[in-house]
Amino acid sequence: MHPVSQSDQRGVKAALGSPELTPREAEVLFWISQGKSNHDIGVILGAKTGTICKHVGHILSKLNVENRTSAAVVALETRRLRRRDICEQTW
Repeated sequence: MHPVSQSDQRGVKAALGSPELTPREAEVLFWISQGKSNHDIGVILGAKTGTICKHVGHILSKLNVENRTSAAVVALETRRLRRRDICEQTW
């Protein structure tokens, strides 16, 4: 099992401005953004593929996107923006 750190979970949730994502949904979204399949995510998180499918459905609904690719784009873009904001704060 390869859990996403608490700070990464908070970062994804804060960057998305979506406090309704559960910590597990944030983990699943992270792995989606890394190109992992539902099966792979299930292996990584120690969950059944069907459970991951349910999480993906909740994520798509909460982010108001139609597919996992769009969800990954949202996650990657918000992560990029968050990093930029952190860099600007340090200057």
